[in-house]
Amino acid sequence: MKTNLSRREFLKRSSVAGGSAWLAAGAAGSLLAEVSGEAATPALLGGPKAHAKGWPAWPAWDPADDAAVTQVLHSRTWSRSKLVKEFEEKWAALLGAKYCLAVVNGTNALSASFMVMDLNPGDEVICAPYTFSASLLGVLYKGAMPVFADIDPLTYQMDPAKVEEKITPRTKAILPVHICGYATDMERIMEIARKHKLQVVEDVCQAHLTAINGKNLGTFGTTGCFSFQTSKVMPIGEGGAILTDDAALYDKVYSYHNYGYKTNVAPGSYENIAAFILGNKIRMAEYQAAIGLCQMRKLEEQTRIRNENAAYLTPKLAAIPGITPVKPYPGVTRLSYYMYPFIYNEAEFNGLSRADFVKALSAEGVPASPGYPKYPIYTQEFIHEMFKTEVYKKFYTSQELDWEAYKARNHCPGLLKTFDTSVWLSSTGMLLGSKADMDDVVRAVEKIHKNSARLRSA
Repeated sequence: MKTNLSRREFLKRSSVAGGSAWLAAGAAGSLLAEVSGEAATPALLGGPKAHAKGWPAWPAWDPADDAAVTQVLHSRTWSRSKLVKEFEEKWAALLGAKYCLAVVNGTNALSASFMVMDLNPGDEVICAPYTFSASLLGVLYKGAMPVFADIDPLTYQMDPAKVEEKITPRTKAILPVHICGYATDMERIMEIARKHKLQVVEDVCQAHLTAINGKNLGTFGTTGCFSFQTSKVMPIGEGGAILTDDAALYDKVYSYHNYGYKTNVAPGSYENIAAFILGNKIRMAEYQAAIGLCQMRKLEEQTRIRNENAAYLTPKLAAIPGITPVKPYPGVTRLSYYMYPFIYNEAEFNGLSRADFVKALSAEGVPASPGYPKYPIYTQEFIHEMFKTEVYKKFYTSQELDWEAYKARNHCPGLLKTFDTSVWLSSTGMLLGSKADMDDVVRAVEKIHKNSARLRSA
């Protein structure tokens, strides 16, 4: 896909909050009224699928881009070189940041951010709980204590009011996770961070090009960390990036990702290779950058299509009793739609369980899941195992490390409610479809709603 849109026109056309024309176009009556008989019967009960033709394949790849990758392979310059630098410059420019560092994956982007910050054993980091382990590894590597602030179950995002309640004199940083490609209320988070002099590491691994008032996520915090894993809206296979406007921090994280050598030491060099900080080796490879540059060229157009289709789909789904699309915060002008999430109310579906709803929807040809399993991150054993180490025993009291007390302190009822009611549509490919495809999604949900009592009995 090619795009010649200016940035201003792109933002205007992609606006989530300002897409009134799309919302009006999508607000219509039941689509199920257009069909009858067998076609109105759920697929699980023997009817035809609402959507039988499949969805745009993901990750997407244009064979015309093959030459860009094979050229790198035949050059035999596979380690970090000119293409990685080009990728960094273009990603920083696209997102609106001063500096970008490309790394092997999003997990290491997050960990590296914490590894070069002034964060030590005994310190606390306030974390979003709707995520998985990769977000927290850097916090634990530094011997800091993860503290969880509950989410707003209508937005799925860390609640800024809960964040402020958790701040203590030991708090050093905030870790918002922009789950499903939706945006945490970063304007409020940054107000809190400035007030309490806290660093902010944004986990943007699911939210490429999501923006608040035209400002992209990943450019609000001290760092913004991205993943380019296969399922993401900017897929490379594996890969990650760190954005920052802090020159000194960029210098540190660059050194960290190349063994701790000085910034001017080129990868593979055997001159001046004395490490001056504790580092790692998490460099992006040239062939990763080659794939990434090809994918980056398509990202704005794909994002525009996803936003347009979502704006068409959302009011139609919202009109179905028991379906509540997740709500973006005011001021959100664009979403990545890594997933299309909504809240399911089984009471409006005659008691049909969420698990059976997801099964029925998937049978209709609409890829759906309940999202992360009901295993809150603050109850997971990898944190408990860290509490048993000598570092944690030295810097924290026995009460702070008491596992049952820790879980109770970090209890997040909003998160637990979300675990029970969330439905995620796999939207990276789905939202690249046509308006007719979006209508198929609506018909599928309407079929299930109309026949929910029969489905529950079956």
